[in-house]
Amino acid sequence: MHPSISQFPNSSFYRKQICDAPDVKHKTYEKRYLPGRCFGPYSFINVPLGKEEMDDVGHSRMNMVEVALVMKI
Repeated sequence: MHPSISQFPNSSFYRKQICDAPDVKHKTYEKRYLPGRCFGPYSFINVPLGKEEMDDVGHSRMNMVEVALVMKI
């Protein structure tokens, strides 16, 4: 897990007892899936008009407005 993602749960729930693997700490591990400085190892994107719905079986939730936005990215 990327150190910037593991930092919060590790310090908040695990008393900093979990260590990141050595390879994720190297600069060569850093990946950019989306262009732009605002996108790091994780991003929160506000989708104000989205609405969660249950699938036909009733097991999973889906939000088609979010899907459409992600497809554009």
